[in-house]
Order: sequence, then C-alpha cells, then structure tokens
Amino acid sequence: MLLRFILIIFSLYISPAYATDEFHPASPHNINWKFSGIFGSFDKPSIQRGYQVYKEVCSSCHSMKRLAFRNLRDVGFSEDEVKTIARSYNVIDGPNESGEMFERPGIPSDYFVSPFPNKEA
Repeated sequence: MLLRFILIIFSLYISPAYATDEFHPASPHNINWKFSGIFGSFDKPSIQRGYQVYKEVCSSCHSMKRLAFRNLRDVGFSEDEVKTIARSYNVIDGPNESGEMFERPGIPSDYFVSPFPNKEA
C-alpha cells in the first residue's frame, strides 16, 4: 500500500516536467539534397536502380498504372531499353474484329499494367 502511494506521488511529481518548455524533441537537420532548388537534378543511375527494385519487388502489389513506359526515357533509359521493357508486359487491347479484347506486347505509349485483374482484387 505504501509502495503504491509512493508511486502515485512520484508520477504526479514527474509528469509536469514533461509538459514544460524544457522538453523539446529533436528537429531534423537541414539537408541539401542534390535534387533541391532550381538547378537540382536527379541521379539517373539511382533512379534506374529504383525502377529495378520496383520491377522485382514492389510491382507484385503496387501499380504504376498512371505512368507510361515512355516516361522511363526521362530517367535515363534509352529508346531501345524502353521498347524492350514495354514489350515485356502484356497489355489488354481491343476490341478486335469480332468484338473481343485481346492481349498484345506493350509499346512505349502504353501505361504500366496493374498487378490486379480488376479494381476489386
């Protein structure tokens, strides 16, 4: 009983110390990123490695469906590399002459394919 009383008094004594101005969390340091400012630029090899990580790991769950294959040229991929990457995806297109949707190899103007067959999946 005495121990409980001591703990209550101690907690009431200590808690106002955390509410004073003396307790400040550390603020983040100002970092000058390479891509900051008007003349900032991105490290293209790093962005290309990021795409590789996305392709091998993240693309199984996450989509880049609002990004076209042609946008990969902006981060340093050559025209031939973009075409090769686009062809590695099957894109649903159509309808054909009989009104059916069909799959075809992607082209640079296509958007990345969602990993899910529909919005509910």
